[in-house]
Amino acid sequence: MNKKIYWLAAIVFLFMVIIPFLGIVPIKWQILLHKNPDSFIFWQLRVPRTLLGFVSGSILALSGLVCQNLFKNSLATPEILGISSGASAGAVLALKFNLYIPFFGLGGLVLFSYLGALSSVLFVLLISRMVRNASLYTFLMCGVALNFFYSALIVFFQYLFDYANTFSLLRWLMGGISVVGYHEITLLGTLLLLLLSAIFLFKKEFLLLSAGDHFAQSRGLPVQRFRIYAFLGLTFFVGAVVSICGPIGFVALIVPHISRLWGKNHYGQTVLFSLLLGGGFLVLADCLARTLIAPAEMPVGIITSLFGAPFFLALIIAQLKKAE
Repeated sequence: MNKKIYWLAAIVFLFMVIIPFLGIVPIKWQILLHKNPDSFIFWQLRVPRTLLGFVSGSILALSGLVCQNLFKNSLATPEILGISSGASAGAVLALKFNLYIPFFGLGGLVLFSYLGALSSVLFVLLISRMVRNASLYTFLMCGVALNFFYSALIVFFQYLFDYANTFSLLRWLMGGISVVGYHEITLLGTLLLLLLSAIFLFKKEFLLLSAGDHFAQSRGLPVQRFRIYAFLGLTFFVGAVVSICGPIGFVALIVPHISRLWGKNHYGQTVLFSLLLGGGFLVLADCLARTLIAPAEMPVGIITSLFGAPFFLALIIAQLKKAE
């Protein structure tokens, strides 16, 4: 096992222990054993928020890793492929028309986020089917086009909201981790375990895909079918995170790329690095979001974008240089 994994796990654990004590009003550990307002804030607001940040960041990072493996492109993420924007459009639709249908014990946002993400994937698959010999490039370009379409749809719904709802919607669209209690963490924690199980259960299939479609087909893997099923499965995980935290960009892009460098293309190590880095990165970003301009709070999506946008540009430049 790579020693970096142990060091990273220790650092992330240390972050998660310390960060709940930080905030507009620092909390002292001595008062946690007593029933008082600070104790409630710590156990019902800050600890759940830290756990939700870790679980959400891990799911996004692992989803990005799977996307990049499926399409053999380090720029392929749920955001680029239109999954996140489709999930956001579904959630905005539910908010606008008060469409709340219980789903896994949660409100309608989870269901409609999933349906929005699913519609995006189905459109990509439908368009690619209309083109003979559709390549991975076709999938990616369809995803980019749908990303713009759903973004325009979200802006259209914004104009239909009144001023107060438009402001709250705008904050939600910037992404944020705000939770009371542990209900949402139970759902996303279960989904994280399912995602991890699927990644290791289909380890052979993902490794074959990473070697190329022709090689995978020669070993008996139905490449197109497996890619579609995996693509459909990702919609549920990403849709659930978006419904609770809003669209949080760049985690799915940055983390898998660093994980592959640190894991040296070792499958298990890369997955573990993505899990720890994704969760740790979002927890740290959320801590910065609520402390940098205290007593005001910044949407966490701003922090991830400030880190992610330069990284995205550097990645594009590096790929262009390789192509020369």
